[in-house]
Amino acid sequence: MKDAFATIYETWFGIYSPDYDLIYTNLYDGGGYIKLGLSFALIPLLLWLLFYFLWRYPYGKIWHWLIWLGVSVVVVFSVSYGIANSEIFASGNQALNDALADSSTGYMDYAASLPWRYAFVNMLFTLVLGFIYSLILKQFSKIQIHLPF
Repeated sequence: MKDAFATIYETWFGIYSPDYDLIYTNLYDGGGYIKLGLSFALIPLLLWLLFYFLWRYPYGKIWHWLIWLGVSVVVVFSVSYGIANSEIFASGNQALNDALADSSTGYMDYAASLPWRYAFVNMLFTLVLGFIYSLILKQFSKIQIHLPF
């Protein structure tokens, strides 16, 4: 699972630079990629389950669905940013911490942009997965069978 998520982020989206390999090694070895991957897969699923099975308003409109999609995007974006930020800057990897503290390496400047990148990638995945989850879950809902279409 670690390899799959690492491939998604590093290869598909190009969030990898061999010059800053300590960061990516730390994310890989510390389970950061698993946390990031599960955040874009499980959080939207949970939120769409809430929407389709706990929200009992039978006259839901498309804008209700769009707001819920926006809520799921914001939640995943925030959680992903927090995960990436803590995995990079609060790691127990002493070599990475030393590289971040040394301004001549450029690690700090590069690492500061990474949580944003991971959060944006997860936001895109949330939009796609949220739509897919929505189409699947509406078939099993007793009330929100007409949303999103």
